[in-house]
Amino acid sequence: MDKLTPKQEMFVQGIITGLSQRQAYRKAYKAEKMSDETVDSRASELLKNGKVTVRYRELLKQFSNMSLWSREQAFNEYEWLKNKARQDIENEGVRQANSNAFLSALDGMNNIAFKELELEDKKLAKEIELLQIKLDAEKGAKPDTHLMEKLLEVIEDGG
Repeated sequence: MDKLTPKQEMFVQGIITGLSQRQAYRKAYKAEKMSDETVDSRASELLKNGKVTVRYRELLKQFSNMSLWSREQAFNEYEWLKNKARQDIENEGVRQANSNAFLSALDGMNNIAFKELELEDKKLAKEIELLQIKLDAEKGAKPDTHLMEKLLEVIEDGG
């Protein structure tokens, strides 16, 4: 893959760290005097650049993998706490401290599991919407650009 220019790399890094396309563009390029519309247009075109898109996807994948590891690590910590609390309950009997620790660990484990399922459900729903738009377009129906715009917003926001 061809290397990005330093400004392109800064733009992609900005988006990955949570900046909007506009903010990332303004940070990477001298765009103080440009209107928001101009910046938005240029940022959009820049993100459509093949090299920039490839780099964005690479960094997004790395970031996702780090996030996955963090969720897994957090789940393991909750499991350790749950097991220690259970062991303490079995050895010392039920007390407020060990029962609170046990219940907190279960709650944390459930939150991690259900948030992941919720994100998967949202992603699947958006994929279904996109497929429906494509089917409607093939049938000759007028495409609902509002839906497509909302879908792109969700994809850009990471789900």
